[in-house]
Amino acid sequence: MMVAKTHDRIIFRGALDTLQAEFIEAQILADNAGKQWYCSALGEILVLLREIMKAEVTEAALKPFMLFGLSEDEIHSQSHNIKDIFGINSFRMPDYKSGPVAGRLNYLRTRVRETEILAIKAYNDEFQTDNTVIKAMNRISSALWWLYCRYTAGRED
Repeated sequence: MMVAKTHDRIIFRGALDTLQAEFIEAQILADNAGKQWYCSALGEILVLLREIMKAEVTEAALKPFMLFGLSEDEIHSQSHNIKDIFGINSFRMPDYKSGPVAGRLNYLRTRVRETEILAIKAYNDEFQTDNTVIKAMNRISSALWWLYCRYTAGRED
């Protein structure tokens, strides 16, 4: 079905496309900084973003997924228990002193949140816990917070 370029679903797809490009840039940054584990972790999220695009276009449910060996529920839980996981304050404010990789991880987290809002609008503001695309976007932002905290806690691999 043809729709206008201003249709909420097309806007959401465009944001997903932009996110994929931003994740590739972040992988380059992590690779250049010698942070291979983080480059790989960002690659896992990139694969998931591509699966989200596929699910959105085909209107299919997204299959359960794992990131960095963590289930969706583990990502959610651990991102809310950062102090217990990494021994750092879970409400630490991002800071330039954390460096370019940490800064990019935080930036991606905010971009994913913006894209999550576009997903909610694309689905007519009907936030449903069984909407796998919206839930996945939420889990990706949690995963990025987890990655940011892991990075700033000094966990390399």
